[in-house]
Amino acid sequence: MKFAVAASLATLAATAIACQDPHRVCCEALGADKQLRGKVLSPGSVGYDAQLNTYYSANAAQHAWCMVMPESTKDVQATVKILSKNQCPFGIKAGGHSAFKGSSGIAEGVTVDFGHMNSTSYNPDTGIVSIQPGARWGSVYEFLNPYDVAAVGARTSVVGVGGFTTGGGQLSWLFLRRGRELGDYLWKAQKGGSGNLGFVTRIDQETVKGSQLWGGFTGYELSERDSVFAAYLDFVENTEENSPDQAIIALYYDFTGFSIRSILTNNKGIANAPAFDGFLALPNISSTVTSGPISEIIPQFTGPTPLGLYANWFTGMATNNLEALTIIDDLHHKYATMMQAAAPNSNFSTLVELQPVTNTMVDNSVKRGGNILGLERIVKDGPVLMWLVSLTVDTEENQKVILPIAREFIDAINKAEKKAGHWIDWIYLNYAWKDEKPFSHYGKDNIKLLHTVSKKYDHDGVFQKLRRTGFRL
Repeated sequence: MKFAVAASLATLAATAIACQDPHRVCCEALGADKQLRGKVLSPGSVGYDAQLNTYYSANAAQHAWCMVMPESTKDVQATVKILSKNQCPFGIKAGGHSAFKGSSGIAEGVTVDFGHMNSTSYNPDTGIVSIQPGARWGSVYEFLNPYDVAAVGARTSVVGVGGFTTGGGQLSWLFLRRGRELGDYLWKAQKGGSGNLGFVTRIDQETVKGSQLWGGFTGYELSERDSVFAAYLDFVENTEENSPDQAIIALYYDFTGFSIRSILTNNKGIANAPAFDGFLALPNISSTVTSGPISEIIPQFTGPTPLGLYANWFTGMATNNLEALTIIDDLHHKYATMMQAAAPNSNFSTLVELQPVTNTMVDNSVKRGGNILGLERIVKDGPVLMWLVSLTVDTEENQKVILPIAREFIDAINKAEKKAGHWIDWIYLNYAWKDEKPFSHYGKDNIKLLHTVSKKYDHDGVFQKLRRTGFRL
C-alpha cells in the first residue's frame, strides 16, 4: 500500500513536470543555479547572438532555448546535473567547426557551448600541453611557439580542439584528463567516441619538438592532372615510416572554374624535401609554399569558407590507385557543372580533398593505447585513400537547390568505386554527413566496447537519450 501511494505521488510529480514548458523549466533551472550565474545566455541577448556567429557553418548555428557557457569543470558538473534532473535535451559545441544541422547546435533544447573554456597551458618539465575543449588549433600552435614545440592537431587554424580530438581518435599523442586512471577501456573509447561518453573538460597531450613548418598550396594546369596524381601515388607508396612530410591533393571549383592543387608540408621546416621530388618536378602556375612558425603557415589551409556560410561535408574511402582518383575527379567535373546550371546566380564552391591514411599513422596510435576507429584492418594491405567533399553555399535558398545534386555526386562516387572494386567500408566521423553513420564502420568489437563503456560510465544514458547533437551509438 505504501508502495502504491509513493508510486502514485511519483507519477503525479512526473506528470506535473511533463506538463510544464520544458524550455522554461530547463533554462530557468540553469539560470537560477549559483554556479552558473551569468553563464546562461538567452535568445535576443548580445552574448547569445555573438555565439551564433562563431559557428563555421550556418547549418550548425541553431537557435537553442538557451546556451550555457561553462568556464570550469565545476560549471560543467553543475550543468550536467541540471540537464539530467530536468530531462533537458542538449547539444555540445566545442570549436563549432562541424557542418551539418544538428552537429553541434540544437534548436529544441540547450546548447552547452565550451567557447569560454579555451585556454592552453604548457609544462616544460613534462612536455605536456593541457588544452581546454573550446580552444581552436590556431591559438594552441601560437601559444606553443615561444617554447619551440608543437601539438599534434588539425591542419587548419579554426578547427576546434574538443571535437577534432574526441571524434578523430587517430591522435596518437593524446592523454585525456586522468588518462589511464579511468581505465584502459574508457581511455581507448574516448579516442573516437565523440560526445557519447560524457563531457571532456581538458585534454593533455605530449608535444613534439620544433614549431617550424614548410608548406603551402601549389597550383597546376588541369592538363597536368594525371602527373599530379602520379606524384601523389608515388609519395604515398614510398613515404618513410614516421616521415615529417605530408601530401594532399585539392580539387576545387567556384565561379572562376576548376583548379587542382597540392598541399605539401614538412613539419620539421625543411624546404623541398626529397619525398616531394615528383611534385617539384612538375610545372606549376602558382605557389604559396613558404617556411615559418606553424601558427603563421596553417591559416592559409583553412580554405575559402568564411564563418557563417552554408557548409556541407561528405566523406568516404577507396583504394590508393590512379583509377580511384580519376573516378572522383571526373565526377567532380560532371556534378559541379550540374550545380552551376541549377543555381547560376549562386556563389558556391566545391572542394574535394584526397589524402592518405597510412600504416604508420595507425601503428603509432596502436602503440599509444589505440582507438576505436577500426583502421587496423583497413590499412593491413597498405595505405588507402580518404576523400572529403566540401560544398559551401552562400544562402539557404541556393543550398536547397544545390545540396540534392551534391548528394547525387556522393552516391555516384560510391557506386563507381564499388563497381571498379576500389570502395572501402569506412567513414571518418569528423568529415561525415549526418546520415553516414560512422560508428557502423568501426567494427563489431569497437562498437561493443563503446556500448560497454557508455553503460558503465553513463548509467542513465544521458549522453544517448538527452544529447541530440553529433553521432550517437
